[in-house]
Amino acid sequence: MAVAARNAAYDMGLRRSRALPLPSLGVGNLAVGGTGKTPVTGYLARELVRRGLRPGIVLRGYGGDEEREHAAAVPEAIVVADPDRQAAAVRAAAAGAEVLVLDDCLQRRDVAVDVMVAVVAAETWSGWRLPLPAGAWREGAGALGRADAVLVTCKTAATAEGEALATRLAPRTRGALGITVRLAPAGFHPLGAREPVGPEVVRGRDVVALCAIGEPELFAAQLERLDARVTLAAFGDHHAYAGADVAAARARAGVAGLVVTTAKDAVKLNQMWPAGNPQCLVMELEVRPAGTVAALDALLDRVAAAARATTNPEAAAPPSRPS
Repeated sequence: MAVAARNAAYDMGLRRSRALPLPSLGVGNLAVGGTGKTPVTGYLARELVRRGLRPGIVLRGYGGDEEREHAAAVPEAIVVADPDRQAAAVRAAAAGAEVLVLDDCLQRRDVAVDVMVAVVAAETWSGWRLPLPAGAWREGAGALGRADAVLVTCKTAATAEGEALATRLAPRTRGALGITVRLAPAGFHPLGAREPVGPEVVRGRDVVALCAIGEPELFAAQLERLDARVTLAAFGDHHAYAGADVAAARARAGVAGLVVTTAKDAVKLNQMWPAGNPQCLVMELEVRPAGTVAALDALLDRVAAAARATTNPEAAAPPSRPS
């Protein structure tokens, strides 16, 4: 009800969105969590880095876990957490950001975002989509009308299923664009270290999947697809781990087992995990665009061009014709 009332106030002009200091790309979702929004945000920020820009990642900040996750995943970015998104954007611009990537902002209409991407998980779209507090949905499909594109993530769902959903939802967006990506385990690394370990490390092993994320069952399912024998130890999203949580996970794994966690959880567990067995590994998720990437590239190029025009108008301007 509160979200609907707030949206109505903006739609009727009773409230106005504030301008941001730089060209911006927003990422948001309709559900509370579990769509893969955070790794998608990091992927889009890295794509802007690849286009020669320094992004500022702006987010509300829930206990600092997503802020630290972004800083680790995109070291070139300026990461600013503040409930006041405009104030955070101003700070990012002052620190040298050339373009903004706003994490979790589909419902934050107090700022005007240039390009909005709504993230939807293929695994959770079907079935009952009950709104908060009865369910996990902030808004219904009508919110896609505020997005330029819908991006469907597939963790365990077939790529074809995600592409079909993207095709079905695309006309609901103002840009009529549908994009599908796979969120696939790229490998692991030990907690507190960066040495990569291949997916085969969990094959045939007893694994405790320790996480505090939305849709933890999908995390467990991804490990099971790597032939791990998984016991799920899940806490509520943004849970603040205590020493007892770590001790319980270690006891469940035993000396010969493994504990596997997510990148989001790793930033909280890093200073808490004792040396020795059982080892704790961090699963690295890779965003892999499915099918053609033309639509996604077009959105990123649009934001990048606007950023170059803002930071270096002469370089962005087309060459003058000879008289």
